[in-house]
Amino acid sequence: MISNYEAKSSHLMGGQITATYLSADTNGVHYLVELTAYRDTIGIPMQATAEFDIHKLDTSGNWNFVFSQTVAYDTTSGGLMTSVNAYGVEVYLFQDTLTFTDTSGYFSISYEECCRNFAIANMSNPGNESMALTTYLTIDNHNQNSTPTFITPPVAYLPSDTIWQYNPLPFDPDGDSLSWSMTVPLDGNGTVSGYEFLSDSLYSNLSGIFSLDSITGSLSWNARMSGNFVASFIIEEYRSGQKIGEMRRDMQFIVVNDTTNYIPQISNMQSIPTNSGGYPYVILTAGQNYQLHLIGNDANPNDVLSMNAYGEAFNLNLSAPTFTYSLTGNGNEIQGDFSWTPDASHVRSTPYITVFRTSDNVFNHDETIQFEVASMTSSENLNQYTSNNIYPNPATNNFIIPLSLENNNKVSINIYNILGSKVAETKKMHLSSGNHLIMKNIDFKKGQYFVVVENELGEIITSQKLTVTN
Repeated sequence: MISNYEAKSSHLMGGQITATYLSADTNGVHYLVELTAYRDTIGIPMQATAEFDIHKLDTSGNWNFVFSQTVAYDTTSGGLMTSVNAYGVEVYLFQDTLTFTDTSGYFSISYEECCRNFAIANMSNPGNESMALTTYLTIDNHNQNSTPTFITPPVAYLPSDTIWQYNPLPFDPDGDSLSWSMTVPLDGNGTVSGYEFLSDSLYSNLSGIFSLDSITGSLSWNARMSGNFVASFIIEEYRSGQKIGEMRRDMQFIVVNDTTNYIPQISNMQSIPTNSGGYPYVILTAGQNYQLHLIGNDANPNDVLSMNAYGEAFNLNLSAPTFTYSLTGNGNEIQGDFSWTPDASHVRSTPYITVFRTSDNVFNHDETIQFEVASMTSSENLNQYTSNNIYPNPATNNFIIPLSLENNNKVSINIYNILGSKVAETKKMHLSSGNHLIMKNIDFKKGQYFVVVENELGEIITSQKLTVTN
């Protein structure tokens, strides 16, 4: 009995699997598959290798084993990864190139290891359950596809009884539509036993119920108690309205009752413009430099602060933004400097979601800003329109959009669901200059939608979130 117990000593805190398309040839389709795993340093040592199991879904709905591959630490770079130690957490990377000789179909990439941390409070038997991670991927040698991922690194520690924000920043390198949500963690036999979501009143104060924003991906929480808690984030990937993939990130949050160390903040967020939904939202003009200065503060004068920025825009091949931070000279206060001169190729209606993380080396706090890049012509044209908020919102069978025009124009209304699929549209309406109340009848299922109003050039006048109730 003692021997079996020691063999199952706990250590696993979370992780994720991603698959990045590399190339295709006569041998098959090649992917870089990466497992990132997080270990509690109090537990047993991390295994030196990880095993990836590959299955394929057949037309009868059965998963058939294809192959497995054992991967050591960071085999792509030829050596062991140096463990990153931070507050009792180590980060391990296992990566290798996997070749799929079957170049068409829906595949799963799985990893399982025992055991989870005994201290997890929102599971009934964590120390005797494995951590299982599965990523699903559609492979088509005629259409390149990589799995979605989360851009920002996980965080380990947060204080209880404090409003706290973290944004894992869901992202798809192929530009596919994403839907993200919370889900139940897995072990090798399915879902873990006795799991309780952190939105339960046992774990969340009413002033900050554990929730994930479906627009930005940002998580907010006011933890009611100290302890160790696990949450699983899941991203579903859609292309042309069809689901083509899915990946998850398991995370363990360590909530501490620390009344002496305050969480760092960005103190001038109220200076950032917001869109109609109340989200921080900045419209940039292609070819023109934009600079944003964010002030990081901490009530603990001896804390050393840092600030980092994450987002798709930083990986652009041409004219990517830059971000640095420095001391202001006012105690431990810091200033983060974001600068971007977007190129014309960056123009699009979908914003670049960017996360700014302030840290005091124990606690982290994320703020999310959306940057939309418009053309010079677009920016000038859009000044001719004024749009107020949709009402009623929530709505049942119709809603109204107030719109003011300086000149005659043609306007259309398109409505999208949270997966990015268009569910309704109107033909272009000829509107004269002046004030208008545009009413739209709807017959939708209960849920969240986006109402997008465009002018005759296809430029977005306004994009607003609409809640439909029955």
